[in-house]
Amino acid sequence: MSDRWLPPNSDGQRYLDLEMIDIQHIGTDPAQAADMKNRRVVIPPSLGIASDQFGLALAPIVDNTVKHWYDSQQPPVSEELRRKMNGFRANGVRALLAYKVRPLNGIWATPPYLHNGSVPNLYALLSPVEERPKKFFLGNREYDPVSVGYRIDELPGGFAFDTTKRGNSNSGHEFNDTKGKEGVIGRLLSPDERRALVEYLKTL
Repeated sequence: MSDRWLPPNSDGQRYLDLEMIDIQHIGTDPAQAADMKNRRVVIPPSLGIASDQFGLALAPIVDNTVKHWYDSQQPPVSEELRRKMNGFRANGVRALLAYKVRPLNGIWATPPYLHNGSVPNLYALLSPVEERPKKFFLGNREYDPVSVGYRIDELPGGFAFDTTKRGNSNSGHEFNDTKGKEGVIGRLLSPDERRALVEYLKTL
């Protein structure tokens, strides 16, 4: 059992304390995290929110919006049901220069990959950056059970994802033997090893 499980909270629920990895270490595109950290917003004084930082302001806005909905129901949502609908946990909105390490359970069902969706399938994620697609199409509902993702060929009305644009880089989180390269997290995997890992990840 993982040592990252937190003790039960007051409702008897346990959650994983997911690790946050610095954006420099993982080597993935930093734009999303940096923009959320640096963005400033104009907030009406009537909301009573002190910070103009996007991340710090977002948390109380979400809390206030949810509370308003609970209170506006007829009858108002009970405290017990509110805790249940909140997942028995507090709002965890943050704006850190880091990305969350998520469990791999059900990873086969969550393409595209990396925090910005810049890698279309698991096989590409296990491949060196230079072998990952530079451009692919989103919008196809046909699943690719071999590489584990959705079909990425061009289709009418599809969206062309271009990894050369700011915020769309598919770098980092890479398996490669290039020493000293930023974002390398493991050794180069052979095509057969990648396929074997993809088959394993289908079982989680």
